[in-house]
Amino acid sequence: MRQPQINLLIAEDEPFQQDLLLMNLKDCEFVHVVDMVKNGDDLIRKVISTPAINALLLDLNLGTGRGGLESYAALRLRGKELPAVLVTGMIPEASYTYDLGIIDIVEKPFTPFRFRQAIEKLSKHIDYQNFIRHGGLYIPVFSQDIEQLVPAEVLFIESLNRTIYVHTRTAELETKIPLRVYCKYLEDHYFYLTHRSFLVNMKQVHAIEGNVIHFANETRTALIAEDIAQEILCYWHDIIKK
Repeated sequence: MRQPQINLLIAEDEPFQQDLLLMNLKDCEFVHVVDMVKNGDDLIRKVISTPAINALLLDLNLGTGRGGLESYAALRLRGKELPAVLVTGMIPEASYTYDLGIIDIVEKPFTPFRFRQAIEKLSKHIDYQNFIRHGGLYIPVFSQDIEQLVPAEVLFIESLNRTIYVHTRTAELETKIPLRVYCKYLEDHYFYLTHRSFLVNMKQVHAIEGNVIHFANETRTALIAEDIAQEILCYWHDIIKK
């Protein structure tokens, strides 16, 4: 199963620790470091202005002003509830960090193994959040390995020359699961059989022109059977209105 993308903001004010964190994250291919901030005010501003950030790496002490936990608590009061790992030389009360929602605490100095454990824990938490956010549903892809995708990752599923492909934003995945099985499994989750060869995630549709379905920032398209074109168009318009 693929690990979810972590768009990480790091709050650390010491240059040596900054370099150490980046070095330990280098082999975590599923982690993208969005930015590095040195104080609590910058942490709050960056999270509020950057919706793509979905996780935090925090030091307890951040120079002058608010520390990591104070800033994290302030973000939660503003409706920004992001999973976070605390990397610190001072271990706070466990009950306090648990109440705030801290996923893990890594004590300085740390080993690469212990740090990786915390990042894996963060990844699993984000994966679980995605699972719940999408109604507790995974879309399985079975080929050499088994992958599980959340619905928002899938644009459409295509039957081509007796082979089934699951199209995501970043890949075209071959699967051994028949199209009819996907149709039955996803019928109540905004997936529509627009054509005998195309099962489309209607929430990902950007435009419909005639019998062609377009997706935002994508050259790949799906087709609509002529006899249900108006039905599909009406269904899509209803989704947009929600």
